Amino acid sequence: MRRFGLRVPCNERLAVAVLALLSTYIFFYEYLPPFHSVHLFSDIEGYHYPLQRYAFDALKSGRFPQWDPSIYSGISFAGNVQAALFYPPTWVMYAASWGFPHLPFRALEIFAFAHVWLGFLFGYLWLRARRLDKLPSSLGAAVFAFGGYMISQIVHLGTVTGLAWMPLGLWGLDEAVDHRDWRPLWKTALASAMSFLAGYPSSWLVFCTTAVLYAIAGRGRWRAAAGVCAAIGASALLAMAQLLPALTASSIMAVGEKYGGGMDRWSYLIPFLVPNWFDFNRHTQRPYPEALYLYLGLPAIFALAWALRRFRMRPYVQPVVPAIVCLVLATNVNFWPYRVIVKIPLLERVAQSYNFYEGVAAMAALMTAISLQDFLKHGARKTPPRWMTAAAATALAAWSVRQVRQWPHGGTFPVGGRALVETAIAAVLFAIVLFLYRSQTGAWRTGVAAALLLAAGADYKIFGTNRRFNTADAIGGGVDVPNGINGMNATVYRTLWNNRDYRIVCDGDGAPYTTDLRRWGLATPQGFDPFLPAQYHALIERWVKFATNRVFFPDLRNDEMLRSLGVRYVIAHEGIGNDPFLAASLNFRLLGPDDSFYRVYEYQKAVPPFGWENGGGDVRPTEWLPARRVFQASSGQGGRFIFVEQFYPGWHATVDGHPAAIERWNGAFQAIHAGPGRHTVVFAYREQYLVLGLAIGLLAWVGLAAIAFSYWRKRGPLRIRWLHVKLDVQLRFEVQRSGP
Repeated sequence: MRRFGLRVPCNERLAVAVLALLSTYIFFYEYLPPFHSVHLFSDIEGYHYPLQRYAFDALKSGRFPQWDPSIYSGISFAGNVQAALFYPPTWVMYAASWGFPHLPFRALEIFAFAHVWLGFLFGYLWLRARRLDKLPSSLGAAVFAFGGYMISQIVHLGTVTGLAWMPLGLWGLDEAVDHRDWRPLWKTALASAMSFLAGYPSSWLVFCTTAVLYAIAGRGRWRAAAGVCAAIGASALLAMAQLLPALTASSIMAVGEKYGGGMDRWSYLIPFLVPNWFDFNRHTQRPYPEALYLYLGLPAIFALAWALRRFRMRPYVQPVVPAIVCLVLATNVNFWPYRVIVKIPLLERVAQSYNFYEGVAAMAALMTAISLQDFLKHGARKTPPRWMTAAAATALAAWSVRQVRQWPHGGTFPVGGRALVETAIAAVLFAIVLFLYRSQTGAWRTGVAAALLLAAGADYKIFGTNRRFNTADAIGGGVDVPNGINGMNATVYRTLWNNRDYRIVCDGDGAPYTTDLRRWGLATPQGFDPFLPAQYHALIERWVKFATNRVFFPDLRNDEMLRSLGVRYVIAHEGIGNDPFLAASLNFRLLGPDDSFYRVYEYQKAVPPFGWENGGGDVRPTEWLPARRVFQASSGQGGRFIFVEQFYPGWHATVDGHPAAIERWNGAFQAIHAGPGRHTVVFAYREQYLVLGLAIGLLAWVGLAAIAFSYWRKRGPLRIRWLHVKLDVQLRFEVQRSGP
């Protein structure tokens, strides 16, 4: 007997692999070369891309990016986890893009989608390691990688890149329990480290929670959970180069309420099974739904129905327990987890409720694969006529073609009850073909498997991409403009660049995102980043209140505020925000001709963000790099030399080559004392614990490699012998089945 009722010849396995790769490319074809009809937007464009481009430009110029002067009058770049500076795949992306003058935005899109495929690959290997067959493993991995949560979060780079590693961590745990050996937990430690280094601690916290719950619900229980905790602890050593700078940055950051944003009504669970119950059509005029897009796909719908029909709790305990707990933690203010978590400072600062859907996605993949395996194992009682199989596969293909024809250019699909009807039709067709698949052999089995894979892929494609939560038309927005700001007069831009030691105010909706200024080497006192220093937050609130826990808009009528922050320019747009005031004020003048989208005004009373406190003497900057500023300063009286850059651990100053003590000035900035005469004043930044973190991390990576190699040497020969036995038994079975 075949072990699970599903043995396919090698040529079919190759065909399934090719079809999986082809369907993956079809799934993403609007994003990848040579098709560029849509592009990702939101955070990946406005927040993550400027970070990555800043790091890439620094490396291209021969500097390691430690300090970021572009927002909040300077913050640590190495300490900013979301920059993913120490995430190894980021450096692969940089190497692949090295021939470009700047990092292309398309490279970042491909980088994000490569992690979707990586999540599929790890998911498939994890499920196969649980002795599940190829088709259940493929469809289960698709639920994880192509399902609603992963695709809707594609615009949040750190979420997708971190989530992709979860199956690897669970695979290591399963292997450790199966072989009663702690060494396979190197996979869990690696996955945990990569999830953290990917740049979004909330996703890493969900990884840790899910892995521990998965261990407790499995055969190893508390012993396995202890192993997972040890692996997570070891991963901290692997990530030490990022962890130490991040701890420094987080120790001085402003604390604002973070946890929340999850499910606050049970109807938000409907999108798990009905993809367009809420209107996710990109070109719709309806208000944007508050619910997340969570669609698990046709394989999961069928698997859930089969599991309910043949309900046996034991096979499903391990995935069901973590899934339920993660669903509970995904709730918002109307449920008790919110009230508990907000009282724990560390969790409140790191956790984000909707990220717990990540654990649900992983467990849904496992439940789908287990249920499909159980279904296929039972086999068919009799072989149906070939014409019936052909007719069912054709009907499923025709339905998929119908949906695909509606899909291009953000095609509109039914919502609510009509969406439920259409989903039911697709699910019934998929179930019929899956029932017929069990009785097929040879080329027919290959063809039916191809129909199932392509139907599932089309379903994910139609309802998972080109939606209004993750795409916009064309390339748009001037994302890849190498020099200059799209929508700004070129001469005006050169003026800003030549005076980049001054700061720029972005006036609300009529100006670029404040984080975009990173891309052009410009600086602003504003920003949008969780690592906003508390001292700077307190300083700003002496003049204006923050609009959110990260965003503020300077008072352009407050000379003290503008001069204290070194502001010289304001970017606005005609008739929006403060533009009427700027146009009428004698304190501002319009730069250049009024012939572009952006208007740039110069503040006439501006003072540079450096100089003698008493206002006397002469100061001239001679070197202006993010982590190194050199001034030629002269004064007849001497006194305090002020430097309007964030007072932050790691800054060092010298006067004529001799160390000078830095003291806090104006609550958030720096100052040193210098005597009368002419001096060379240098301010330089070196991340305090970077070298220590790199040294610890290097040793930890060497140790991880040694453990992995040791385990491979132990298991490798056994695997080879097992493979020979398996192939021999399978070949004998095929010969016996074919007959004389």
